[in-house]
Amino acid sequence: MESSIATGGSPGDTISAIATPKGEGGLSVIRLSGPDAVTIARALFVKANGKPLSEKMVPQKAYFGELRSAEGTCIDEAILTWFKAPKSYTAEDVVEICVHGGQYVSLKVLQRTLEAGARMAEPGEFTRRAFVNGRIDLSQAEAVIDVIHSASDQALKTATAQLKGNLSKKLSDLYDDVLAVLSQLSAAIDFPEDDLKFVQQAELLRKIGAIQSSITQLLGTYRQGKIFREGARVLLIGKPNVGKSSLMNALLDEERAIVTPHSGTTRDLLEESIRLRDIHINLIDSAGLRDNPEAIEEIGIERARNALKEADLAVVLFDQSRPLDESDRLLLCVVENKVRIAVLNKTDLPAKLDHSDLKQRLAGTPLLSISAKSLEGLEALKDAIYEKVAKGEHASESIVISRERHRSALAQTLEALERARESVENQLSEEFVAVDVQMAMDHLGGIVGKNFDEDLLDQIFNEFCIGK
Repeated sequence: MESSIATGGSPGDTISAIATPKGEGGLSVIRLSGPDAVTIARALFVKANGKPLSEKMVPQKAYFGELRSAEGTCIDEAILTWFKAPKSYTAEDVVEICVHGGQYVSLKVLQRTLEAGARMAEPGEFTRRAFVNGRIDLSQAEAVIDVIHSASDQALKTATAQLKGNLSKKLSDLYDDVLAVLSQLSAAIDFPEDDLKFVQQAELLRKIGAIQSSITQLLGTYRQGKIFREGARVLLIGKPNVGKSSLMNALLDEERAIVTPHSGTTRDLLEESIRLRDIHINLIDSAGLRDNPEAIEEIGIERARNALKEADLAVVLFDQSRPLDESDRLLLCVVENKVRIAVLNKTDLPAKLDHSDLKQRLAGTPLLSISAKSLEGLEALKDAIYEKVAKGEHASESIVISRERHRSALAQTLEALERARESVENQLSEEFVAVDVQMAMDHLGGIVGKNFDEDLLDQIFNEFCIGK
């Protein structure tokens, strides 16, 4: 049956798709959207009293009945609901048909809607229509997929705030501020006889500076927003045989990493996911860092260094049962500029490490003592990791950005405004200033979809499943 379901067509078509996940479940929903959604529903649905749906259907009222094949036989009992345009998910007429949750019956109903005149929806096409029809903007459309993929409370909170339009409102206000600056420049260009040539230069600089300040503040939330959306990358790093793999297993509460008494057992990255309270953590075990490694170790060490660059937090391990050595000092240099937590492992063994030197080198860095073997101090370490990644500098912000597309566009907006500000200070003509202000406005508008191209929409909505 699946092979007979074709895709493609005009945006004005009525589309249909299964809106619930594949497999068996209690219920399955088939969704229709478009000008013929109600007509198609009437063609295949009969109410429980045997009568067809009337011309006077009531929007948002659930109708119980059965779905019938082209030959008139019952496919399944169903509940049908009509959402009248524009008060629907897509701002078009939408019909949702709820049937029993078997995969075969869902496909059977879907096939019936296609036979009656619908076409198969493309991935994300329902949400794409919601955007094209003006019910949501592009950043809200992206928030839909973020809600679906949320793996923690913080991720869900961030996504729902964006879906409600919190980010959209902030960006729209900034867009209007940039537009006001452009309007002032356009007036000076269009009416030079009125002597508007930078009469308000100080005011113009003030307005540009205020916009730049707001954008800089928003850009500052990206690291935290990205952590909320994708999870935090936490790297366990230290010299060989310091206990990284043992700590990995302790945090996972399972024997996932190989542990031996021999140095250099871990020679590649090992990544696993855990959840700390309301945030997702991608935990990474790495090869031991040391001077003069063997040839085969060098590859693992290089990968550990690269992972460190991408990590949101480094958990830096030291063996408190051994004095600091050259490998430890190398490690201190490598992690010098990273967000980090320092850990003294193997507290179950006699202490031989001089803490004073280490504390001096790690000024301002939390220093915890644990035993990955006995689990002593493990809960304190979990708390410290959570504090670092979930309660960062911008964790309390009500509006954060979490996507690279948004960060890049805001950074380009900021660069364009900086060029405009320099042009004003250098007393260049309004035309020069206006070019960069217009560019800033274009970058800003692109985030919410005030200007876009089809390739961008394809890229965004291809992340969606069919039916959303």
